[in-house]
Amino acid sequence: MDALILLEKFRTLLSTAPSLEGRGSYGQEQFAWLGRASALVSTWDRSEAISFNVAVNGMTGNFNRVANHGIVFTTIHKAIASLEDQLPRPSGQAFGPGAAYDFFKALRELASSAEKSVLLVDPYMDAETFDGYLSALGSGRDVRLLLARYADDVRVAAEKFALQHKCRVEARKSNSIHDRVMFVDGAQCWVLGASTKDAATKKPTYLTPLSADVAAQKIQIYEVIWNAATAI
Repeated sequence: MDALILLEKFRTLLSTAPSLEGRGSYGQEQFAWLGRASALVSTWDRSEAISFNVAVNGMTGNFNRVANHGIVFTTIHKAIASLEDQLPRPSGQAFGPGAAYDFFKALRELASSAEKSVLLVDPYMDAETFDGYLSALGSGRDVRLLLARYADDVRVAAEKFALQHKCRVEARKSNSIHDRVMFVDGAQCWVLGASTKDAATKKPTYLTPLSADVAAQKIQIYEVIWNAATAI
């Protein structure tokens, strides 16, 4: 997994941590969060994952929870610091003119990192979005597309894509959108400097994440736009 994508997943994980202290029994929220944390740490560093999983097992078994809680969060902060050191400041990716394939790979990997859902907002999105960026999605993911033009082409492609990839695809049209953003799993928000249609072909562009607090506000704004948009 790309270091920038992994970093944002860790940041989102940290910002969405449920209550894990005390001696009470855990519920599904805690179990699900710890499961995601274990998977991310294993992706980041398999050797770190060994002690991390021991700590997680101790927490879920209500054994020495205070100490294991410290190990879990220290490891997550360690992963974030390590990944930040690998990336230039500010974190993000820039793509010069002619770097269309590099942009394609970066956005495709971002889409494929989704565990549950993707919302792609792009006024000029066309049918090539499915082959170019969404075909790497795992089955069972929910895909929402918000666009302003090329509605007929996208509608036909969406129907065929959903049938073949066994996922739910919904597309809507709105004249209220100007930004180009991708929301991953309803938590991460990535800003695209140009449309997916022709990014980095002739002009430079970028792909960069928003901080968790700004992303949450952005998600709320686009949920309102989505609910008011016209199904195609």
